[in-house]
Amino acid sequence: MTVPIVKSIDEIDDKMARERLEGLVKEPHVLGVMLWGSRATGFGAPTTDWDALIYVTEEYYDGLELKDTIWLEFDESVEPRKLVIDFSPVSDAWFRQQIESPLDMDHFPYVEGVVIHDPSGKLEEWRQKLARYPEEEHLDRLKNKYSTLLGALYYADINNKRGNIYDSKLNAFRTVVAAANLWFSMQKQWTPPLKWWTPHVKNMGMSDETYKLFCDALDDPKFESLIELFRKLKQEILDQGYEFPNDSMTTFLETIHVKGRPAQIRHTYI
Repeated sequence: MTVPIVKSIDEIDDKMARERLEGLVKEPHVLGVMLWGSRATGFGAPTTDWDALIYVTEEYYDGLELKDTIWLEFDESVEPRKLVIDFSPVSDAWFRQQIESPLDMDHFPYVEGVVIHDPSGKLEEWRQKLARYPEEEHLDRLKNKYSTLLGALYYADINNKRGNIYDSKLNAFRTVVAAANLWFSMQKQWTPPLKWWTPHVKNMGMSDETYKLFCDALDDPKFESLIELFRKLKQEILDQGYEFPNDSMTTFLETIHVKGRPAQIRHTYI
């Protein structure tokens, strides 16, 4: 199911969310508003909540108590009560911290985020900077994601052979998630939260063959289905002109060696 992607506060059909934003943009400390999540991607239901970043002045943000750095509001007229508003105040310091982050989850909201209030234009500037995929780091990111996939696949297999069934199952599903992360990186794209995996990959043109391999691996995450998915992605990397998959050990070491990529992207080895 999809919902309309709005481009302005006036287009918001939920009275509670619209009136809250209309009030906020009149406050002198509010500099801009960006919708993100399902209301920005369209991958939601009519009852989905409204996620927004409220761009505020540094002084206002610094004065907030920790409990006030997220604003939640519920519709109490229904049972169970329904979350309507999920707003987060952010400032320049927030954006500076995120722009240095190698984590996909710190960048993807800005890829499909929709700025609906921005008198100065600064919020859209930040959005574009944060949404930009670092093409100069593309090879490093590919190697990192590939090594993660290969490691998960190896442990899924070895744990199964050792009789550690639940460890094997955990690494089998980890393999599929690692494969999804690798596929998005292959497209030179930050990996979105996988809450809406299917519509994202269809919008980005994943082939029917690759999509079926992912679905087969999810339906039956055994080594045979996982290895087919791995081989397909490996071949696609080779077809793009990269040779590193032919030397997996060197590739792995390059992602952790102090003279290679720093440890900042090793989070994916969880």
